[in-house]
Amino acid sequence: MNKEEIDSIRNKIRAVDEKILALVAERLKEAEAIGRLKRDNSAPLRDYTVEAQVLEHAEDVCSRLGVDRQIGRDVAKILINAAVSVQSYSDIRVYRGTSKKIFIVGGNGKMGRWFSSFFNIQGHDVSVNDVTGDSPYRSEGIEEGAANADVVLLSTPISVTPSLLSRVMSTGTQALVLDSCSLKSPIVSLLRRGAAEGMKVASIHPMFGPGARTLADQHLIVCDCGSAAAADEATSLFSDTCLSISRLEVESHDELMGYLLGMTHAANIMLFNALAYGGRNYAELSRFASTTFTKQMQTTFDVAVENPSLYYEIQNLNSHRERVFSLLEKSLADLRRASFSADSSDFILLMERGREFFRGYGQ
Repeated sequence: MNKEEIDSIRNKIRAVDEKILALVAERLKEAEAIGRLKRDNSAPLRDYTVEAQVLEHAEDVCSRLGVDRQIGRDVAKILINAAVSVQSYSDIRVYRGTSKKIFIVGGNGKMGRWFSSFFNIQGHDVSVNDVTGDSPYRSEGIEEGAANADVVLLSTPISVTPSLLSRVMSTGTQALVLDSCSLKSPIVSLLRRGAAEGMKVASIHPMFGPGARTLADQHLIVCDCGSAAAADEATSLFSDTCLSISRLEVESHDELMGYLLGMTHAANIMLFNALAYGGRNYAELSRFASTTFTKQMQTTFDVAVENPSLYYEIQNLNSHRERVFSLLEKSLADLRRASFSADSSDFILLMERGREFFRGYGQ
């Protein structure tokens, strides 16, 4: 194939790209029109059921065209985020169907604001309680809010949640009581006691942060604390979205978080501390970055700029932390020994162990 042929094909690709982008622009104009109609009719900005349908449709179209379904999903997620951006406007309360009164303790925190917005968009009546900040939602005291609510959600730091949960439970509320703590061991006895006393108590854990623009490919854990009906009701609050929802017994939660949060946070903190100790800053290293370094730094940066107090609690309050750090220490010792050995067999064994762990990944 000569240069002229290559250039000809590249020109055709460029023309196709222009058509694709023109269609994207057309789609955004239609999305903006829908946004105006929503505003005029006081309708919510986000419809998570429709978003799930858009993702499924994009995957199905790719399958019919003989294209990887994941490409359709990835493109659809970008288009959904772009549509939300052009439709954005201030939250409008819309009450329809079986809307609930949802009282969010810690409603002015980052995740509390996310929950407030999410439930408002879903058509629920949201009120909040927080010691700091202003909120666009009605403010209530804990006793008043718990008495009036259908759902009480604690979106509060792990360290203060036990006392707040105990306070909510002491009101004798008939509401569904939920927490969204990253760790459950500090409150598991309270949760179990509430369920045993006949309260509607469950526990949730969104495995994403307040910056989530779409719920596609995001995970939510619902913990059963002794009341299956309460766990079912908690699940129903999110079931019309494209969230991946998993159920656990509450006692199983923190062991998993030791791997999913504690270990991954620790590995990234160790990495950026080791790099900092090395004496060269990121700007200098990035000039010569490999693909692996660049990808890893994206995640490591996200950890470095997170809330230090929250990340400390995730490490300090997990009852499984000893095992997490023992495994990390063992892994580092294995890697050091294999890397310094004149025989490559131990190092190869480490790599093979990794491949075995990822068996089936991406399939």
